[in-house]
Amino acid sequence: MLIIDTDWDSIVWNAADQERMQRLLTAWTTRFADPHLPRTLASQLQAAGLQMQRREVLVLFNPEYDPDTFSVANGEIMADCAVAQHAMTRDEAQSWIQDLQWLGREGRYFFSLNRYLFLASKQS
Repeated sequence: MLIIDTDWDSIVWNAADQERMQRLLTAWTTRFADPHLPRTLASQLQAAGLQMQRREVLVLFNPEYDPDTFSVANGEIMADCAVAQHAMTRDEAQSWIQDLQWLGREGRYFFSLNRYLFLASKQS
């Protein structure tokens, strides 16, 4: 079994307004059954009778604002989620996106997120 999942506490995303950034991330993570699953996944798999074969961290790193990156492409989706959950207004969400674009123009854009890979198999 191969599982790749994200612990959303591992996100580092530069933003001029950190309070707004945190509201967006809080709204985003409420849509997941367990936004911190990688912390306990290995023990859950072992309790289910599986043997861990491999565990790795996969770092998503976007040091520049580029529309073809994970952070920028998902930023729009995350902004829509925050608006839908009433965590911020459409204007606030748009201001957040404009902030990211501005940071990119200024050479101050930064995004990093850890994803975790687990490879497990039935015990022999």
